[in-house]
Amino acid sequence: MEESPPSPVTEATEADTEEQKNGNSKILKRLETIPDIKRDTSGITTQYIATGIVNLGAFASGACVAWSSSALPMMTLGHSESRPSDGVIYASFNGTHPKIELTDSEASWVASLLCLGALFGAVPSGLISEYFGRKKTLLYLALPLVVSWILVASSPNVYGLYVGRFVGGLAVGAFSVAIPPYVEDIAEDNLRPALANFYHVHFACGILFGYIIGMVHSTSWLSMLCASVPVAFFIAFIFLPESPTYLITQGKYVEAKTALRYFRGIDNDVDSEIKVLKEFIRSHGRNKVTIKQLLSSRTTIKALVVSYGLMIFQQMSGIFPILFNAEKIFKSFSISLNPPSAAIILGFCLVSSTYFSTTFLKKIRRRVLLLISFTAMSLSLGLLAIYYHLNVSNLSNNSTWVPLFTLCLFVSVYAVGVGPIPWLMLREIFAPNVRRRATAVTAGFHWFLAFGVTKLFQNLVHIVSPGWTLWFFALTCAVGTIFVYFFVPETKDRTLDEIQDEFDGIHKRRKHRHVIEVETIYQA
Repeated sequence: MEESPPSPVTEATEADTEEQKNGNSKILKRLETIPDIKRDTSGITTQYIATGIVNLGAFASGACVAWSSSALPMMTLGHSESRPSDGVIYASFNGTHPKIELTDSEASWVASLLCLGALFGAVPSGLISEYFGRKKTLLYLALPLVVSWILVASSPNVYGLYVGRFVGGLAVGAFSVAIPPYVEDIAEDNLRPALANFYHVHFACGILFGYIIGMVHSTSWLSMLCASVPVAFFIAFIFLPESPTYLITQGKYVEAKTALRYFRGIDNDVDSEIKVLKEFIRSHGRNKVTIKQLLSSRTTIKALVVSYGLMIFQQMSGIFPILFNAEKIFKSFSISLNPPSAAIILGFCLVSSTYFSTTFLKKIRRRVLLLISFTAMSLSLGLLAIYYHLNVSNLSNNSTWVPLFTLCLFVSVYAVGVGPIPWLMLREIFAPNVRRRATAVTAGFHWFLAFGVTKLFQNLVHIVSPGWTLWFFALTCAVGTIFVYFFVPETKDRTLDEIQDEFDGIHKRRKHRHVIEVETIYQA
């Protein structure tokens, strides 16, 4: 006897049951067409890829820093040469424009104006992203970067370089403040520490990229290659959704749920997380503070002292002058290795150490890492200063490995401790309602210090010689060690309440229970 074919009603029922188990079939089919980013239905892959895309902004910022090291040696005049009144030497050409040749003073301005622009970009970017959205703010930051590279590549005089670097700095500073909140909004709690470190890794990779393309001996081509990074960032980032947290603040709950499901995967229920976000935003709105209120709390002031102190010693260690002038520094030591090649090795050490810093941060306490980092930085700079004095006194032959080893050690220990930890502590020592405002003002202070140290580095070298300049940076790192020992609290595996109690001078001690008391309890 032949079996009757299944009825359309039975087929529909089975299809509905299958759809309830696995989700809407049309959505699943559409998601299958998106490569890799949605194959992992837990959303972990999506979060990693999205964090990598948004941190292309950090990559572009690192390329801006490394440009000075690669380009300025090709544009700097010798001390004995004179300059025409129009500021341009027409002896050689770079593309369609006369090749600009700069004095050491002008070169220091070209390098440091990036940091000055970053100061003016960092402070308001947090407020701008709150009004216009995280995604729009980050997306439109690609525009000033591209404009800055066009100005740098095509400028016929030094003033165009000044404007171009300052405009680029606006985007660099804004990226440093706007990228971390977007990553924090899209990341799950257990992934947030690892994803937060993407900014520092991508920034270091951008520096290495800038050193590598410095092998192209053309400032115009160098600028155009750097301009390709913000273009790639804009094209890739435009397809990512807005921050779910920002969408909730605008009352767009359906869009927020869709965006959060995008980052959490199709198999995860996001309703509970949406509820938590709503409660957090309501609490944040009630407890929102102004800059004046930020400075009225004793606990917040002490937290600002710690964050500002760490930024002071981080920047006064000389990290930015070394990264901005890597090739010039290697050339001043007359090493046998090609200076661009030495700079690439330096950049590789920075990238590798930054990449592995997450592992150290998970296993080692913050204070211990800071103490080791500052101490090792001081020793490496002191060793390099001694080598310089011996070399100048003809008591030592020129060597490649001493300058290269000491500077590689310097950037490596910086990347493990002094580099990321001050930024990490901003999330650990400030209450949620003041965190982003405190981050903005601290970032602005960070870029102000970077501008001052980078600009005055060349003057300091001319006044007291490179050797004593290195001694100054080494002494600063040693004082930074003392500051950490006496003023910086341990934050690893501690709650915000415990940290703020320490700022207030309240040390909660665990109640001591005698062995006899414990035995009595068990006997009862």
